[in-house]
Amino acid sequence: MPRLSLAMITKNEARCLAHCLESVRGLVDEVVVVDTGSSDDTVAIAERSGARVGRFAWCDDFSAARNESLRLCTGDWVLVLDADEAVDALDHGKIRRALDSEGTSGHRAPQGYLLTSRNYLVDPAGRIFDQQAVPNRSPYQEGAQFPFYVDGPVFRLFRRFPDLRFEGRIHERADPYLVRRRLPIAVLDAVLHHYGKLEPAAEQAKKTYYLDLAERDAADRPGDADCQFFVMTQADLLGLWDKAIKAGSAVMRLQPQHVPYAVLITVARAHQELGHHREALTLLLKVLKAEPGHPMAVQRLLASLYALGRAEEARPHLDRARAAHPQDPLPWLLLGELEERCGRLPEARVALQGAVERSPGEPGLRQALIQLDLRLGLEAQAAADALEALRVLPDQGAGHWHALAAGYLLKCGHVQPGRAVLDLGLRNFPEHVGLVRLAAALKGSS
Repeated sequence: MPRLSLAMITKNEARCLAHCLESVRGLVDEVVVVDTGSSDDTVAIAERSGARVGRFAWCDDFSAARNESLRLCTGDWVLVLDADEAVDALDHGKIRRALDSEGTSGHRAPQGYLLTSRNYLVDPAGRIFDQQAVPNRSPYQEGAQFPFYVDGPVFRLFRRFPDLRFEGRIHERADPYLVRRRLPIAVLDAVLHHYGKLEPAAEQAKKTYYLDLAERDAADRPGDADCQFFVMTQADLLGLWDKAIKAGSAVMRLQPQHVPYAVLITVARAHQELGHHREALTLLLKVLKAEPGHPMAVQRLLASLYALGRAEEARPHLDRARAAHPQDPLPWLLLGELEERCGRLPEARVALQGAVERSPGEPGLRQALIQLDLRLGLEAQAAADALEALRVLPDQGAGHWHALAAGYLLKCGHVQPGRAVLDLGLRNFPEHVGLVRLAAALKGSS
């Protein structure tokens, strides 16, 4: 049976390293951890786990550190993880079976695999490249406590070739080695659960440094579209719109036949931030011509059409988005915004209800529906929607849902159910002004 090595690089990862290592217990045959200068208990945790620990002086080059971890591996295959990642037990068998693959008739066995990186988020508006966050309905125990995620492919599992090396100071990659040698790469339905995006302060602190590394790579390899792509993404994260446009335009120039949607959408966003809405529309319509109904492209398109006073032109794109992604709440939410902007509030409510039906556990959608009820003067409907929201999300709403529902019930003479909702709200939100006032009024009337 092939042996599998885990290869990691670390620096001050004591808070999460033990969880990562525990998640691959029974999956990997050896653990290699190369530390790049930790001042916390990272090295001690790795040593207690039985890892082979190496030390590497940081030199502003992620590939250099990764390559040192490969040098220490002895397995037939290598799995690459970061300390803020984990592998759920559900996928252990899939990964082990992939290593035993002998290929099918007429096809060579894969020498590397693309896995899924699942980036957990708490904000439904979160995005990574051109992918919007989706509700977490997966069967995994890993990450089950987080409401949203964004998936993306990553090359992290490959046969250990003696001369294979990572490339790039940042966003380092090993797959070019296989691509140049025309060695087969397959897609494996296994997930790497990534928790790093849940710490925005840590993410923010890295952005300027990562842009510097990306720009140094691009200067060394001016004809490499991937280097320009990484400059674009880091500039986008920092709000450096002119720089994002320049780098994204370089990607389009270097690979005109295969421009990723993420490039078109990112450059369009930069143009929007600078007020260049016609330029943004041109790029977004290219995405929508290739993939009608692309949710994020439609969302961006609406922003520019609104700015140009052409809101109604968005309607057919929203129809295509709803047809192409029937379970995605975003096109319904966007339709609701369009209908309200056009003064069609009842139609806006129908659309917003459609968004809630597709993501019933999203409190933001529930709140938006209740607020629209109130703008429509539908007091009873708002109270009913607040009660339904509390049934699904009993500890959400910050007390507003409890106050709205309890106040309406008490106003209509339904004292017992009104009191029950009020008591529940006070237990969860004892400082909520509206709930406190309702309780005082109820006490004064008794």
